[in-house]
Amino acid sequence: MNTHNFRHLTATLALALLLVACESNTTQPVNAGPPKAELQFVDLQGFDRDLATSLATPLPKVHVAFYDRIVPSALPERLQHWMQAVQAGGGSVKIVQPKSDVTAKNPFLLISAVSTLWSASKMVKDISTQAQFNAANAFDAEIILKRDDHGEALVDKVVFTQRSK
Repeated sequence: MNTHNFRHLTATLALALLLVACESNTTQPVNAGPPKAELQFVDLQGFDRDLATSLATPLPKVHVAFYDRIVPSALPERLQHWMQAVQAGGGSVKIVQPKSDVTAKNPFLLISAVSTLWSASKMVKDISTQAQFNAANAFDAEIILKRDDHGEALVDKVVFTQRSK
């Protein structure tokens, strides 16, 4: 066997191994850690894998907390995809107002601003093409708000709750 044939054989074998690795177990997230009932939101693809893993297990609730200050009208697009997946699966997305003596000037304005973020977008098509979001189909979601020291409404956490069958 000459050097050219050996290189060709090695490249063919490497390609075959790569194809087998890509085809095996495509429904499970790659490099996902163990399921967690509490996650920290980080706007990276690893968050999607971790959340998909947690939602795909029999956890009744999954809490997503935030490192950053997130205002309800600027929910990160990555999280909007998850909210759309909940709605696409027949679930509901609710906004839970902060417990406070101070009432927002117009709470309906806040709720409509958040809910329209994902309802009138092209995300429906994007969600249907990504299998990882299917894990949210059996869940409802609550966006829980809190007030900061200045009275501004912020997203405290998002809670995914498994719907009863």
